Amino acid sequence: MSSSSTPADLVATISERHSSLSPKLAGIAAFALKNPEAFIRKTSREICAELKTSEPTLIRFCQVFGYAGLSDFRIDLALGLAGSRQGFVEPLAGDRRLANAEAKQSIARRAARLVEQDRSLLVDNGSTAEIFAASLRDVPAMTIMTTGIWVAQNALSHGHHTVMLTGGRIRPNAMSMTGRMVESSIGQMHFDTFVMGAASIDADHGLSTFQEDEAHNTRFMLEAARRVIVLADSTKFHKPSLHRICAMDHVDILVTDLASDDPRFTALEAQGTKIITTRTTDDTNAETAPDRDLDRDSGSA
Repeated sequence: MSSSSTPADLVATISERHSSLSPKLAGIAAFALKNPEAFIRKTSREICAELKTSEPTLIRFCQVFGYAGLSDFRIDLALGLAGSRQGFVEPLAGDRRLANAEAKQSIARRAARLVEQDRSLLVDNGSTAEIFAASLRDVPAMTIMTTGIWVAQNALSHGHHTVMLTGGRIRPNAMSMTGRMVESSIGQMHFDTFVMGAASIDADHGLSTFQEDEAHNTRFMLEAARRVIVLADSTKFHKPSLHRICAMDHVDILVTDLASDDPRFTALEAQGTKIITTRTTDDTNAETAPDRDLDRDSGSA
């Protein structure tokens, strides 16, 4: 996203700019405002068929508001609706996977190096967690438990990890487990590391996510591990606060693509959070650089 707008005011921005758009783009704007759930949940082909427009026009509409494509736009539209309390529509897993995919790959690969000495992992659901699980191919055999169905599938594909799913009800939009059975599955188990993501990260508010039950489950999972690693690409910062998971003091390590001179990096570092960044100040990918160039530790982890 390159726009100066934030998810919190995206709905208002669409309303304000509606009258200045071309007829075709204005029609898309009206549909997004009047039927946000359909706009977020339908495929681009279904939206175009309903509005009698083309997919390039739909992408151009998103670009008018500073977004590279439909996935990024729809995620922020969902966040904007939740932040403004106009309603809640959970983004599709497919949109989450496409958003900032290259950065998530770098974050996941860097995080995989942090767990090479672990014998047991508890892993969250979500697009970055799925990529993280796919990055564990060269990590020594370990036991992995997760709430994410695709996380489990990716971890199992390596052929040498012991993989377990928690119990619970399946959330179809996220393909993850939720409910009290998540807690009962973990029970008295203890893990070396809990690897998690978040829909929103703020230095003051901490970590939050879309669903209240997911936030509740995640808080329980935090207590089941000796160490907590959070994976978060730059699109997750300064989003509207949703259902709060925890404060930043529960996080041992944050792996991100924020550059070390980014003000958001500085604010988190001031909280005492250990931050590992996959980028240098000139935005050059730093995955292969020595750890001393990646880690900035202003507190014990």
